Amino acid sequence: MIGLQVRYLLGGTVVVERIFGVPGIGALMVDAAFGRDYAVVQACALTFLVIVLIVNFLVDTICNALNPRAA
Repeated sequence: MIGLQVRYLLGGTVVVERIFGVPGIGALMVDAAFGRDYAVVQACALTFLVIVLIVNFLVDTICNALNPRAA
């Protein structure tokens, strides 16, 4: 379940950072989108993608280690 929830947590960080004014990658992405800085938006999206891929890989690896018959 953790691997599935990471996408929503990253999307939630964008909202929380904008509402509370916390500086972070989510606020940077929104500010870059409003400023039409497409390279920064792509870099932030790529960073989110890499985080999701790494977490999904770790979850799959742990699941296979705990139950080798499922692989």
